[in-house]
Amino acid sequence: MNILFVSTTRIGGSGLSQRQLAARLIARGHRVEILADPEEDHRLTRYLYKRQVNLSTKLRGHPARPLLLALQRPFGRRVVPAPEYAVPVFFSPIPEHGYVTMRRRFSPDVVVASSIDRVSWRRLRAQLRADGIPSVLYLREDVAHGHLSITSAPPDLLLANASSLANRARAAGFPCLVIPSAIETTATQVESTRKRVLLINPLPSHGVDRLWAVAKARPDIPFVAQESWPLSESDRGAVLAEVDRQPNVEFRPRTTDLGLIYRDARLLFVPHRLDNRPRVVAEAQANGIPVVASAYPGLVEAVGPGGMLVDQNAPHEDWIGAVGRLWDDAGHYDRLVEAALRHAARPEIDPDVVATRFEEAMRGLAERRT
Repeated sequence: MNILFVSTTRIGGSGLSQRQLAARLIARGHRVEILADPEEDHRLTRYLYKRQVNLSTKLRGHPARPLLLALQRPFGRRVVPAPEYAVPVFFSPIPEHGYVTMRRRFSPDVVVASSIDRVSWRRLRAQLRADGIPSVLYLREDVAHGHLSITSAPPDLLLANASSLANRARAAGFPCLVIPSAIETTATQVESTRKRVLLINPLPSHGVDRLWAVAKARPDIPFVAQESWPLSESDRGAVLAEVDRQPNVEFRPRTTDLGLIYRDARLLFVPHRLDNRPRVVAEAQANGIPVVASAYPGLVEAVGPGGMLVDQNAPHEDWIGAVGRLWDDAGHYDRLVEAALRHAARPEIDPDVVATRFEEAMRGLAERRT
């Protein structure tokens, strides 16, 4: 099969999981390519395009709207190969327009949209329907449910990487198949020295304020704030300013050596303020590193018995207590280390099992369309 992934991001766990799934599918004989927005390289193009989209939306029914839509179409038609990846990846600042170029040179049998913004999904879905190409929407974030309810553009096949995301879609009347993200843990396998508490992505949405609170309450514990998504200037400035005030917190910039991230982690701190299923949980647990996380449904599912969960609305004292118990209680910590290893080894998240289930879903969709 020819499978095209389309996304408006190439960074973070979503982009990495797409590339790792693509590699598995290519090894099985499929032709797979990825079209993504390079983001930081074409911010002006994306900004101008979004302004035009907003204007054309306001002018719905106005005689000038067709002209404005015609002016938007050339944006992002040119796709650029990204040679830094081991699988075929192409960049376009407007992926829904880059799709037209990819369709002509690639002839996809199915198109899978993943971590895609609302405008891009709506327009891509309309093109796929006109072209008679089956569409798949892969839910990885809670906000993606807006593609179903707000945008009202359901795909031919709906997937979710977590049962919590699928259950919400089903409750809204959309059949949904659960296929976890492909997570290859070989690159993140290390023998950790277990000397620090690790938080990945020091952002407000990821509960960085809870890191500062716990670090302040426990000056005897060393912490790491690890950059993963590229931080904006303002976010980086805020993190560095806080690190200057708290000598037991170290900031580490992005790295392509993923094993370095977990090299000295004793536990992974995931006090998120949003419901998601981050791949870092599986990566940490595969190294026997327990997790302290928010009790959102996606994180409950991801962490399982291999860590401690704290109510997402709990005060800082509860987070301080959870981290403190794992740090101070050696017996409790050792039990969670074993539980984390067992949970990370469960068959349903094995990358080969994930690739098999995804392959079967794509073939089933293609056969139904035929």
